[in-house]
Amino acid sequence: MKRNNLTFTLGALMLALGTMMAACQTVQRVNIPSAQDRAAYQPVPYSKPLPPDAFAQTGGIGQHVPLPDEARYVRAYRTQRDPRMMVLVTYPTSKLAMQKTGILPNDYQAIQISMIDYLNAGGQVDIQDPQMAQQVLDRESFLRLQNGDPRVLPLIQHQLNTDILVEVQAAPTNQAAAGPAIRLLAQALGTTNGRVLGAEYVDMPLPMSKTNINLYTGFLADKLMQKLTTIWSGGAGAFNPVTVRIYNAATVDDVLKIQHFVEKVPGVGLVVEQGITGSSATAYGTLAVQYKGSPAGFYVALKRELGVSSGLKATDIQNNTVDMEITGPMILKTTSITTKTRVRTETQTVTKTIENNPIQPAR
Repeated sequence: MKRNNLTFTLGALMLALGTMMAACQTVQRVNIPSAQDRAAYQPVPYSKPLPPDAFAQTGGIGQHVPLPDEARYVRAYRTQRDPRMMVLVTYPTSKLAMQKTGILPNDYQAIQISMIDYLNAGGQVDIQDPQMAQQVLDRESFLRLQNGDPRVLPLIQHQLNTDILVEVQAAPTNQAAAGPAIRLLAQALGTTNGRVLGAEYVDMPLPMSKTNINLYTGFLADKLMQKLTTIWSGGAGAFNPVTVRIYNAATVDDVLKIQHFVEKVPGVGLVVEQGITGSSATAYGTLAVQYKGSPAGFYVALKRELGVSSGLKATDIQNNTVDMEITGPMILKTTSITTKTRVRTETQTVTKTIENNPIQPAR
């Protein structure tokens, strides 16, 4: 019995001694960095846009789901006289690139179809088939178009009457925050003058699934809708001029005289000369006209002013482009209306007609 008590006492002493020794050990201190230390707190990498379900499809199969800015986009499209649009996706076509990434042309075609579906707005916007460009252009011109050469845009406008080309460049990239992705660079270009109407880009993470394609093309399409709406509706800071093309002038000076005439059309705020070419026999000029109303309104106002002149006609309007042509000996007359108020608040309208020197057409 004594021996058992001794064993128990010895064990208790050793346990107490071990506890005391453990309590005497130095506790290692860990420095916790402050919240402002960016090196310590790295953000979780994510791919633009956020949140990931912002533009996801929520409707049933085959049901068109409008983007957030679609309604405003369609209204502005109507005020712009329904310009004809085309969507074209360009991508690497080399066999080496396809073998390296495993991405086939059909995968890129899915991006094009999705962009067309969004910008078509359920059939409310006129989107032309991009295959038509391949049919009407020769092989060299089509390859130049795929490479982003803006000098091909007038051919698209002339052959297909396309007003706006939405070009999307798609290519693999290893520079995205979330790893390998497809970088999508989109811009809307006016075919008349090559003007950039809107641009946006996004990195689409792999795989190129239907969900990913719909999500990221929806983001791109909505951003382009916002920018086109701002320009078409004359939003703050937007400059959406009407292009005026002058044909059959005899000299460059005659084009400048017509520019001075256009500046006096009611509603015109600014006229910018965008190129005049001429020789000893003929001249051609392009003007950018900022008008307070729609292109159709400017065309009506211009025709009204031309009604008291002779030898100059506005022959055509397409989207935001007006063609003018000198048809004979030209005498330009501008009509200005002033109002005088008498003491008895009676008003009298005085119409004054100013005649310029006749301008002869090119021969």
